[in-house]
Amino acid sequence: MSEGKDMKKDILGHQIKELSNDAWWGIPRQQIPWYPEVDYESCIGCGLCIVTCGRSVYDWDLEKNKPIVARPYNCLVGCSTCSNLCPKDAISFPSLGKLRKWRDKAEAIRKASEKIKEAKNSVK
Repeated sequence: MSEGKDMKKDILGHQIKELSNDAWWGIPRQQIPWYPEVDYESCIGCGLCIVTCGRSVYDWDLEKNKPIVARPYNCLVGCSTCSNLCPKDAISFPSLGKLRKWRDKAEAIRKASEKIKEAKNSVK
């Protein structure tokens, strides 16, 4: 695919990448229900969520002046930056307990430790 006019871009002009087919520690991303949910009653349409998200999770509804969770599985598992920065607490994620269950199911701690050991050995 050419990287010209054919590439989709978001309202900010950033290229939209499809990340939902990537695995997270060996588990298909679409099996992990980790993504933001927006409470539109509380949302003031400030745009901080779409501006701070680096994974193209959001689109923007120009008529309602609100974010749309357009690519939920692009969200990095464990990331909640948009929620943490939202001035009205209008963005929520699953509980930390659910996240930890997915971490344990994926054996992410063991796998991360192995990656660190491999990296250390490669610089010796």
